[in-house]
Amino acid sequence: MDDRNDKDMMRNQMIAIVLMTLLFVAWFKYFVPTAQPVKPSPATKQAASKAAEKKNQAETSRALEKKTDAVEQTWPTLPPVPEDLDPATDEIAISNDSLELVFTRIGGRLKQARLILGKGAESSVQLVPPETQADTAAVYPMGLRFSEPGLGDALDRRRFEVELDPSGLALVFSLTIPEKAIVRKRFSLEDKHFVLQAQVEYENLEPQSRIMGMDQTPAYYLNWGPNIQSGDEALGLKQSLMWRAAGQVNELATASMSPGQDGEDFVKTLANPDWWAIRSAYFVVAFKPEFGATQGWASGGPKHFRFGLATPRFEVASQAVQTNSFQVYLGPSEQGSLAQAWDTLPSILRFFSPPWGFMDSFAKLLLRILNWFHAFIPNYGIGIILLTILVRLGMYPLTLKSMKSMKKMQMLGPEMEEIKTKYAEDSQEMNKRIMELYRERGVNPVGGCLPMMLQMPVFIALYRMLWCAYELRGAPFFGWMTDLSQADKMFHMPWMKDVPFIGGTFEYFNLLPILMGVAMLLSQKVMPTTGPMQNPQQKMMMNIMPVFFSFICYKMASGLNLYILTSTILGMVQQRFTRVNEAELKEKKPLLKRQHFYTAAQSRKRQMTREAKKEKKAGTGPAVAEETWLTKIRDTIKRPFDE
Repeated sequence: MDDRNDKDMMRNQMIAIVLMTLLFVAWFKYFVPTAQPVKPSPATKQAASKAAEKKNQAETSRALEKKTDAVEQTWPTLPPVPEDLDPATDEIAISNDSLELVFTRIGGRLKQARLILGKGAESSVQLVPPETQADTAAVYPMGLRFSEPGLGDALDRRRFEVELDPSGLALVFSLTIPEKAIVRKRFSLEDKHFVLQAQVEYENLEPQSRIMGMDQTPAYYLNWGPNIQSGDEALGLKQSLMWRAAGQVNELATASMSPGQDGEDFVKTLANPDWWAIRSAYFVVAFKPEFGATQGWASGGPKHFRFGLATPRFEVASQAVQTNSFQVYLGPSEQGSLAQAWDTLPSILRFFSPPWGFMDSFAKLLLRILNWFHAFIPNYGIGIILLTILVRLGMYPLTLKSMKSMKKMQMLGPEMEEIKTKYAEDSQEMNKRIMELYRERGVNPVGGCLPMMLQMPVFIALYRMLWCAYELRGAPFFGWMTDLSQADKMFHMPWMKDVPFIGGTFEYFNLLPILMGVAMLLSQKVMPTTGPMQNPQQKMMMNIMPVFFSFICYKMASGLNLYILTSTILGMVQQRFTRVNEAELKEKKPLLKRQHFYTAAQSRKRQMTREAKKEKKAGTGPAVAEETWLTKIRDTIKRPFDE
C-alpha cells in the first residue's frame, strides 16, 4: 500500500474505534435493562431507618461500655461520662482579629475554628467538620490520646472545668481524677495571626512518682481530627499530610491512607519532626512542639483520620507538674501568614514536589512578582495580565526566533511544492531533497518548535502557580468574575444539568474559555503555515485542538483562563508585527560535497526505479526495460571509477 492508502486506512480505523466505543457506552447507558427495585412503603422506610439508628446506637453503646469497663478497672476514680449534655452551657469561645475558636467542655476540645480572612473580615472559613453525634461520642480537634493502658482517649468524653481569661484571649480546662492526677489544657491566642498556643499539664496527685509512657512509647498525643473542612476539597492541590524532619519537607497524600491487608486502619508514625501538618488546597493546620524527642502520628482513612504530636515518656514526682507546650497554626497557605508563625513553616508551600525543585522555585518567583503588582494595583486580574505581558517580554527573543523560522519556511513553500510534485512517488527522495533545500537556504526545520519547547517550563510553572495560589481565592476581577480561583460562571443554565455526558460540565456558562478558544483559532489564521507540509489531516487537527482545549479548560480557574487568553492575544500581536524579508533567506547554492559511492548508487537506483515505472506506464516491453536496467546499473557502477 502507498502512503495515501495507509493514512486513509488508519483514519478509517480510528473513526471505527471511536464509533464503536460511543455505541458501547450508549448501549450500557440507555438500553441495557436494569432491575427495578421494589419501592418500600413509607412505613417500611421509617421502620428501616429506626432499625438502622437503633443498630448504630447499640454498636456505639457497646463500644463505649467496653472502653468504660477497661477504664474503670485501671482508673476507677475517673469521673463518669456525662449524660446531661447541653451545648449552650458546655461551649465557650475565645477570639481575636484572625481566629474565632469555640471549645466544648467535653474533653476540653475545639469544636469550631473560624478563620477571619480579608481586609475588614470580608470572609471566613470554618475548618472543623460538623459532627452529627453527641459531644461524648464525637471526634474533635485538640483531643488527648494516652498510651497508658485502659486510659486511651477516655478524657475526651469527660466534662472539664473551665476558666476564661478576662481578656477573652485564653482559657484553661481542668479535669481532676481523684487520688490520681489533674489534667489541664491551656489555650491562648498569640499576637501572631492564626497562631494558637496550646499547653498540656499533668499534675501527679499520687503519693509516689508516676511514669507515663514506656521506652519508645510516648506519654500521650495532642491530636487533630477527623479532618479539615474548608470548601476547597475539589480545587488546587490535593490534601496531604506534611512534615519537616532533618531539614527536609515530606508529604503523604491523604488519598493513599488506605487500610492494610488485615483490614486495620492506616497508621503512620515518624520520629522527631520539626512540625507536623495537614494541607488542603488553600489552608494549613500545623503543630510544632516546643520540646525535643517528639513523635508524629496519623491514623485512619482518606476522609476521617486523626494526626498529632506526642510527648515523650516522662516521670513526674508526687505533687509535681509535667508541662508540654505546642504551637498550632490554623490559617491560609499564604507566604506572609506562614512566615510569621515560625521560620520553617513557609516550606510547606510548594507547587511542585521533588525532584522538580527548580520548577517550584520558579513558580514562587512568579507568585512574588504577582504579589508585587498587586501591591500597586489591588486587582489580581490586572496583576495576571501584567505578569503575562512581563513573561511575554522575557521570552520575546525565543518567540521572535520561532516566528522568523516559521516565516522562512512559509517563503520556501513554492520550492517545497515543486519538490513534492516531482518526487510524489518516492517519499524518501522527497524528504532528502527538502532537507537539502533547508541547508542551502539556511532554514532550521525545528527552529519554530525548539523555542516553543523552551517556553514550556515557564508555562507549566505559571499554570501550576495560578491554579494553586491562595492569593487568587475569592479574588475578583471585574463584572461577573468574582473569584479568580473558580470558573467565571457568567450565568446559570440549570436545564443543562440533566444532559447526558456533558450536563455537569456546562451547568454554568463560562465566557473566558470560549473567548480563549476563539482567540486560538484566530491566531492560527494569522500564523504562517509550511505550505505543502501541512496536509488536510493536520489542518483539521489544528482546527479541532482549540475547541478541545477550551473544553478541557472550561471548568478551570478563571485566573488561568485569563492568562491563556491574554497570552494568545499577545502572541497574535507579536505575529502581526514580525517581518521577515527575502534577503534573510540565503541564496540557493549547490551542495559541493562529493557524494559517497554507496550514496550515489542508492540515489541512482531510486531514479532508475522511477524511470522504469514511467516506461512501464508508457508501454515499453519487458526486454527493452531489462536492457535499460542493465545498461543503467553498469553505468552507475562504472561512473565513480571513471571519475
